[in-house]
Amino acid sequence: MSFLPPAVFVTFGGKSNSNESSKRSIPQTIQLHSLLIYHKHKMISYPDQINNLIESFCKLPGIGRKTAERFVFYLIKEEKEELFQFADNLSKLHEANFTCPTCFNFSPRQGLCDICSNKKRDKTQICVVEEFHDLNNIENTKLYNGLYHVLGGKIDPPEGVTAEKLKINELLTRIKNNQIQEIILALNPDIQGEGTILYLRKLLLPLNIKLTLLARGLPMGGNIEYADEVTLANALKGRQQLNN
Repeated sequence: MSFLPPAVFVTFGGKSNSNESSKRSIPQTIQLHSLLIYHKHKMISYPDQINNLIESFCKLPGIGRKTAERFVFYLIKEEKEELFQFADNLSKLHEANFTCPTCFNFSPRQGLCDICSNKKRDKTQICVVEEFHDLNNIENTKLYNGLYHVLGGKIDPPEGVTAEKLKINELLTRIKNNQIQEIILALNPDIQGEGTILYLRKLLLPLNIKLTLLARGLPMGGNIEYADEVTLANALKGRQQLNN
């Protein structure tokens, strides 16, 4: 049997008084607010089929329970044919999940990906990225014509990601077995990314090859007023000459 929380009263005055006139109930709007908070913290019970799907969506990066619930409720309203197609696409996700044995990018076939097999690419440059989508973003700029190497993440011990779990040894093997002249470190400028860069720098410097880093600085649309000192320092170091 459900019940409502007891009415809340406030006593005015420094001394307690048993007289009922000394007690004033909190305004009705405040009482209603407390009721909303009370019910907000009560877990809503869904059927197992819905709860299980919500939990599955919650496992995706950056997806909280509220967003997962919106996904599920959206799918519930879809036609069965759409849901079957959605489920079929998920089930086939790994059927053609080929990985390039050289750079570890996605490949449309077993064997080398389109970039590694392209004879027009510069074979002396390797751009090191964390994930596949980073490679695609750089490729979309149309400004880089070398090769890539996908690490598969960045060093993050608290999350159980150590250097041994990344494709670092494979990168060293590529450099030693090929005439690589430049390694471009295109990792994200966060704590884990910077730590991975320091680790790679220690390994790569003895190989006597050119080692470069993507310029750090103010993003397009950024505001100097809100930029931190590190970002501004990197922007100054990476400044470009305009009268070339």
